[in-house]
Amino acid sequence: MLDLIRSPFKLAFDEFANSITSDCLICSPYITFGPMKMLVRAIAEKKSPQNVQINILTDISLRTLVQGATDLSALQYLFENHQNVFVTYLPRIHAKVYVSDKSCAIVASANFTDGGATRNLEYGVRIEDTTVVQKIRDDINQYKNLGANVTPDQLKEIQAQVENIRKTIRVEQETITQKIRLESRKLERTTEDNLIRVRVNQKSINSIFSGTILYLLSQKSMPTEELHLLVKDIHPDLCDDTLDRIIDGRHFGKLWKHQVRNAQSYLKSAGAIIYDKETDLWRKTAH
Repeated sequence: MLDLIRSPFKLAFDEFANSITSDCLICSPYITFGPMKMLVRAIAEKKSPQNVQINILTDISLRTLVQGATDLSALQYLFENHQNVFVTYLPRIHAKVYVSDKSCAIVASANFTDGGATRNLEYGVRIEDTTVVQKIRDDINQYKNLGANVTPDQLKEIQAQVENIRKTIRVEQETITQKIRLESRKLERTTEDNLIRVRVNQKSINSIFSGTILYLLSQKSMPTEELHLLVKDIHPDLCDDTLDRIIDGRHFGKLWKHQVRNAQSYLKSAGAIIYDKETDLWRKTAH
């Protein structure tokens, strides 16, 4: 059996964690705290959590850590809250694969990160053919055998070194003159404005937000607050709370929630979505 998985991937990660009975294999170059906390919580709720083995294959190369793509505290949290853990470091690993026991495997674009779970538009497949699942597990284990196991003490030492590097970088950045910093920000703003022009050149804001609402409600019904947060995750450039940009006479930024509400009203009047007062949920119609 094969299922297609669309964003938000948090649902797939939750189902994956809940399906584990004896062991899991997670291959993800980048890992952050949110999904790891969810995994640890799900394992802790098992009948015999201490018997569940968690295997992680990831990339903790210097650039990955300094840039914050992987949060070492997430791996440290795993070690601190579960005993049966093996973390393997392999530079250049880029596959994103999640294997639950011998029964299920997810192969996807999503890293085991907060961005992969909620913010990014990801895609993948869930496979439940045991023969294929075993082949996937064998292939990832072959990658795993190319890497090196990392201990909690090694992680702590590396984390301390990374923090020292970040401090040095901050000192270097603070030496940049204010004039250069302002000029750099001006160039960034100009580029950001041009990128927004590209976004809205052929579609109106209402069209962009309406299409996004229909996509999200095709996944599940949800309340307004959750809907707005997911719209913001998909279109961070059009939903910047900190700025009220005016580009070619149009406002972008602080007005985004009002614009999303307008899109909701438009879709409701068109019969494409409905609001259920009893459940406080918006849902997509069959229209």
